[in-house]
Amino acid sequence: MISLLLELLLPLSLMLLTLLVLRPYLLRRLGARTSYALWCLVPLLLLCFVLPLQLGSNSTSTVMQVYQVGLQQAEQQFSTGSLWLWLWLCGVLLFSMTVLRSQLQLHKEKAAAKSVDLDSAELVSDLPCLLSHKAQGPYISGLFKAEILLPTDFFQRFSPTQQQLIIQHELTHWRRGDLFCNLLALVLLMLFWFNPLCWLAYRAYRHDQELACDALVLANACKADKIAYGKALLSNSEPTPVSWQGLTTHYGDIKQMKQRIQQLQNQRGFSKTTLIAAVAAVLVAGLWLQQPAQAAASATTAKNEPAPVMRVEPNYPVQAAEQQIEGYVDAKFDVSAEGKVSNVRIVRSVPEATFDKVSVTALEQWQYAATGHEHKDMLVRLEFAMDLLDANIERVGVIPTAKH
Repeated sequence: MISLLLELLLPLSLMLLTLLVLRPYLLRRLGARTSYALWCLVPLLLLCFVLPLQLGSNSTSTVMQVYQVGLQQAEQQFSTGSLWLWLWLCGVLLFSMTVLRSQLQLHKEKAAAKSVDLDSAELVSDLPCLLSHKAQGPYISGLFKAEILLPTDFFQRFSPTQQQLIIQHELTHWRRGDLFCNLLALVLLMLFWFNPLCWLAYRAYRHDQELACDALVLANACKADKIAYGKALLSNSEPTPVSWQGLTTHYGDIKQMKQRIQQLQNQRGFSKTTLIAAVAAVLVAGLWLQQPAQAAASATTAKNEPAPVMRVEPNYPVQAAEQQIEGYVDAKFDVSAEGKVSNVRIVRSVPEATFDKVSVTALEQWQYAATGHEHKDMLVRLEFAMDLLDANIERVGVIPTAKH
């Protein structure tokens, strides 16, 4: 997993940096709706690298890799790759706990909220609305059961025109699927939490989401409605929310109000041509950036052997080390087109079952260079020895095996 994230880190960072640098120009010349739509290029670029772009035929390995496992592995519980994996998992866990905590707080807020009938207020809404004394500005939440949360003073603070515009703003979020987009953005942020550009991009993405929603709500509005909407933004200016809600859409943020009000004077339509051109450019760039890997894959395939890029050494079983037991394990596994190991099975082990478990655990973490082709029945021998050869001698060799 770590190796895949590191492979995606460079193209992801380049894409985010490009969008962040061009963002002021895009907002000024193309408008908020087009600028917001261009954020879809980020997951699209990642798909270009994750999904196989070229289908290849399967190949079967006819060689065996021999790898020696020394006694020092009984004391070394974590390899460097495992250490980075655990650090990444800790970050993912902390991020997940933060999101879960915010969702629990939101659930309690909804439970304490009071349902309100908008028909009596002559307002139109396709979603149920709740009045909450904890709500900091109107916002919508819920992926499959969406609800609009309104502050208790909603009907006193805003005029009827402003009330309807605010409701339409939240309904626009729901109809466009912004809540699901926010979920995808959170997943990417969770996976790449160690990249500062992801945090900057997430903040800019959420800001563009609000600007685009403003633009869509006021696309056909008269001047009086735009003035009323601007006053609603000013009236809703509040400090930063006490709790961070990643899966909701907040109507007001004091740090964004100035640009949102300014953007009301720069309303522009949606440029399909720009979006299509950007998507085409990303697809071409994805293909071009994969050329070095595909060239290496072609060279490797010609030799009928993918190149390993990460090998995790098995831990020498402590009990076997105490009894000075040595032996080896012959294993077969498959390597996917992306270089991931799967379907590990033990062919032969001496002594039987002594080193099987640690061998399978280690082999499942091995990573090979992506070739675009699936390799079946890769052979490897892990030799467990109390004393290893000189450390300066290459420890991995290739031994042809008989074809069956």
